Amino acid sequence: MNFINISRSVTRNIRFIAMGLAMASLMTSASLGLAQTLDVFAAASLKPALDEIAMDFEAQTGQTPRLSYAASSVLARQIEQGAPADVYVSANAGWMQYLHEAGLLAHPATVIASNRLVFASASSESLQLELPDILTRLDGGRLAVPLIASVPLGQYAAQALDNMDFLTVLAPFLAQQDNARSSLISVLRGEVALGILYASDVQSVPGVFTVAEIPAQLHDPVTYQAASISLRGTEFLDYLSLPHAQAVFATYGLLVR
Repeated sequence: MNFINISRSVTRNIRFIAMGLAMASLMTSASLGLAQTLDVFAAASLKPALDEIAMDFEAQTGQTPRLSYAASSVLARQIEQGAPADVYVSANAGWMQYLHEAGLLAHPATVIASNRLVFASASSESLQLELPDILTRLDGGRLAVPLIASVPLGQYAAQALDNMDFLTVLAPFLAQQDNARSSLISVLRGEVALGILYASDVQSVPGVFTVAEIPAQLHDPVTYQAASISLRGTEFLDYLSLPHAQAVFATYGLLVR
């Protein structure tokens, strides 16, 4: 092979290599474009509102929030153990502080909404906030609450019952469950006579009724805090405070700023 042919062969190979690199670059860019997902770990009681907000966010930004719902305590521990979250939304300030102290927040937390506690039932008959009336209504049955040692709603419920001097008497009747949604489902199905639920959950599910309001001064404020765990989560975090997202929270019975 003469010098001219060798030169042409080298030139041809360089072109093939350049084309291959260009194709690889395009494929990488395309895959990055398709991979615009955000992992959002959120308190179970926010599911109806956050599902809608996530769809709106995706329509406006092209980014898909991948939502994982559970008790705030469970999610915080998963993040601590390395779960790939971009945003964390907690129903309890204590669990947000837990992650802050672990150095796992990319930015400080912000309050995005708040909630109220109620006694709820599958029957619409009203309830007096008096121990004899509650015991009569239970009639030996169970009172649904999430785990009072760790789940935010359960902790708030225990505070309220303790401040009313009801906790010791009602403790044997408590049906403690994994999270707020589990307690809601138990009430809806009539598996329990009563439940202590978030007002927003009662509003979002037909067939469950508020039978008594629990005064807010009986427990710590029920606030939802959100924080970005990664820098990628910042845009979704900011979106939660915009008027449109706040209006969605209000639609589902949450109190907004």
